Amino acid sequence: KSFFEKNKARVTAHKKRIVLYMTGIFGGMSTYDNSDLRPAHYESNITDYHFDCLMELIREVLKEHGKDVAVISDVLIRLQPARADVTTGFTVRMEVARKNVEKGKDGMFQRLGGMAGLDSLIEALYKVAWADARIKDLLMKDIAIIKAGQGAYIGELLGGPKSYKGRELVVVHKSLGINDYHFDCFLADLARAMMGLGHPEAMINEILVSVEPSRAAILGHSRGNGDVELSRDGVLLIDRFGGDGNVEAVVESMFDRCLEDTRIRFHFERTKSKQRQIRRQFCNYLTGCFGGLNTYDLSGLRKAHYNVNITDYHFDVMTRLFLDAAKYIGVDKGARQDAMLVLSKSRPDITTGCAVRLELAYKKQALKGADELFQRLGAFEGLMAIIDRMFECVERDKRINLFFEGTKLIAIKKSTSEYIMFVLGGPNDYQGRSLQEAHSVLQVTDYHFDCFLQNLNRAMGDLGCSTDAVDDATVVLEPLRFQVLQTHYEKNVY
Repeated sequence: KSFFEKNKARVTAHKKRIVLYMTGIFGGMSTYDNSDLRPAHYESNITDYHFDCLMELIREVLKEHGKDVAVISDVLIRLQPARADVTTGFTVRMEVARKNVEKGKDGMFQRLGGMAGLDSLIEALYKVAWADARIKDLLMKDIAIIKAGQGAYIGELLGGPKSYKGRELVVVHKSLGINDYHFDCFLADLARAMMGLGHPEAMINEILVSVEPSRAAILGHSRGNGDVELSRDGVLLIDRFGGDGNVEAVVESMFDRCLEDTRIRFHFERTKSKQRQIRRQFCNYLTGCFGGLNTYDLSGLRKAHYNVNITDYHFDVMTRLFLDAAKYIGVDKGARQDAMLVLSKSRPDITTGCAVRLELAYKKQALKGADELFQRLGAFEGLMAIIDRMFECVERDKRINLFFEGTKLIAIKKSTSEYIMFVLGGPNDYQGRSLQEAHSVLQVTDYHFDCFLQNLNRAMGDLGCSTDAVDDATVVLEPLRFQVLQTHYEKNVY
């Protein structure tokens, strides 16, 4: 509710944009520019939890309008890709803050100003909250006691002394009728109070990250109940899907398809033993999420994928191949669609690491310019050493060295080196054809592009470049994918 409380004119404008966006993704004529979606939501603190709540409301509205299960599931599946654009701003800010918090909360408490700083913050918070009609009534009874208790509890959360002696949060708040709306209003007031005290944005984000986990304890529920009904007519999704045997068969078929699909093959090429391990883990994950026996530790999902460069593009390809595999195995359409929704909910855990690293690198490039990266890589001599090392790796790489063989090898290496040098901030000595034209006659795919980037990353690592420098270089080179593969995409209608 807190995100939709606007004046009538803004509400009307929001509704119009949402209608245009949905019309477009449902296959109708639309004038909505999808590239506006991310910047429009970037500064809003919209989490995956809020996005899931919105999907749940859309499900309920479609039910009220008499739409059948297949249509409802299809609508929710088509809306899932918007999750990244809507939540990325918050995710990036919070991930940066979370990493800072992991270094130790005692430092955060001291940067807040110790007990004196905490007292000032609580005073400022209550001035803001007292003027906030949305939550003011919740503070009117025993305000001195509430104020002291919240001060002690927040102080502990931020790394201060362990002085909270009150009851469990769920017991304290049970009779007050507090909901997510009130909690979001409280967080907004907390951020506003800190801004008024002159605290920097990074500090505000760190404190919000520290306070946010209290939501579940205060409201007495776990976050993200989801937008998927695991049981229909008393039958769990795992049974509608066909049981453990069908889950295993679909996973096997999906993995085989992933190894054949050049758009995503790079991320699934592993040793046979590693492939078997991943397939088994994926089966366990799906079985638990579908309502069966849960043997997969969900807390490890994000960590397992955090340093892997899996983008939303890769995730969308993988989910489509999963759907194709389920159809091939003969899974019922309704069960397939609900399974897709379950799988879609794993998007943040799988793509967040890559999204955060690349987003931070984009910001750094926009702020400091390409020349800063060029100098950080050692200027001309340092970058040439990286490129030379990269070609040593490429020439030994049987996956792509066929593109760097023959009588034109010297010319290819020269033009490629000049272009990479230019893109990474060096001098522009490239005089060759456009990337699309140069690659139009080659059978280059996403797989080959990913392998090439891997060799560049390996070369940078071999020469001692930092992880940040590798990410920054990847950000600069990744947009070249479409130019290099444009002819390939057009031929395959991607």
